[in-house]
Amino acid sequence: MGPTFQIRLASPSDAMQAYIERYRGWVEEMIGCPFSSALTFEVPYPFSHVVLADLLSDVPLDRQCIYAAPALRGLVARWELPPGVSPRIELHPSRDRSRGITSGQPAWDPHWKDAPIALWLRGLEHPVIFTDIPYVRYNFGTASSAWRQWVIVRRDESAECLVRLAAFRDLHPRHITVIGGQPISLPENGYDWDAVMLEPSLNDFVRTDYESFWTSESWFRDRRLPYRRGYLLYGPPGNGKSTVARTMACHPLATAFSIDFGEEHLPNSSLTELFQTAADGAPAVIIFEDLDRVFGAQQSSNRSAITISHLLNCLDGLGTRDGVVVVATANDPVNLDPALLRRPGRFDRLVAFPPPSPAMRAEYLRRLTGSQMDEESIAKATDESDRLSFVQIRESYILAGQAAFRCGREIELEGLLDGLRRVRAEATAVRSKVDGAAVGFGTSPGGRGAETELVSRRT
Repeated sequence: MGPTFQIRLASPSDAMQAYIERYRGWVEEMIGCPFSSALTFEVPYPFSHVVLADLLSDVPLDRQCIYAAPALRGLVARWELPPGVSPRIELHPSRDRSRGITSGQPAWDPHWKDAPIALWLRGLEHPVIFTDIPYVRYNFGTASSAWRQWVIVRRDESAECLVRLAAFRDLHPRHITVIGGQPISLPENGYDWDAVMLEPSLNDFVRTDYESFWTSESWFRDRRLPYRRGYLLYGPPGNGKSTVARTMACHPLATAFSIDFGEEHLPNSSLTELFQTAADGAPAVIIFEDLDRVFGAQQSSNRSAITISHLLNCLDGLGTRDGVVVVATANDPVNLDPALLRRPGRFDRLVAFPPPSPAMRAEYLRRLTGSQMDEESIAKATDESDRLSFVQIRESYILAGQAAFRCGREIELEGLLDGLRRVRAEATAVRSKVDGAAVGFGTSPGGRGAETELVSRRT
């Protein structure tokens, strides 16, 4: 029998510690004390952006990929690399996103790898050491490489260092953190209710309720009420549910989270992680889109291992935490499991998003056309857009705009009316059966002979 070998996998912390060991002498020289007299923090501050911007100053870069450089320059007085070290920089072909999408101006998306950096932060006597450390991560039995960002600082300067870093807590671009998926970017100035098309009743029902919640914590506390809120936004597609949910996620006080229910390997514990992470980051907003597709009465499209009972427990069970708002959307609440709608505490406000009224269609057309059309033309287009959604009206305007652009002229009423008719005709024609479900645009009873709406119902 041959010799027996035993292979042990090091923990991520052991692997990262072994990585930094090769630089121990230089680190101790820079911070002016033994490694044992320093503190090591894992922080989400990409100090490497400053170094990349300096080293590659003459290279066309996708500046959105080193977004932190301008802000951190106010904190970093200077930096230095270990002697004899050639830093490894991972480059991805990109484009200059400060210009138009179709301009084709090439640029590089740089990523710092390996080498530690000594950073002199303004106000501190000694530098701190920043390093991006590789390690092996195991997820569902699969190994993959990952990186952790460390900052090493003298203990006697750690408090002042953290005070200075705390001023940059909002350094990262706004996004929705998705458990089991990739982050979803949010617009930089996305918390703008005036840019959202809402019926006046919806404005009072959603906007006022949502904004007052974040300013009434003491009222909830004084009355020993749970400081949390749940909204279910429902109605046919294209009428503003996702826009409102995204606006709510952009609240300046809140961090935003979601989960990829389409990831079939995610267990119940992932949903627990979502709510726990949101509670830890409170004030927070959790977004669930198209909840009726996942936890409907008929869940044939639900590939997730997450159960409805666990979702209910997370929404209003013993482990529910304060400072978290849950916002869910659904096309048809009739298809939702009744347990989700049975009582407040799961979803406190049930908000209907019907097709826009004539007044809202007219206002939306005014926003789209600007000063290009008079009120008589707006009235005619409003009448032609009867029972179309905001999204369908927008597509009609785009069709009219493309036709006008090809002819070298501005959009005219007849072009817009033609776009509205084309969208209506296409919507009426689209009907299909997939796995026994009729999905598409169907003719609605009553009203004009050709009006349509998006429907999704089981046959």
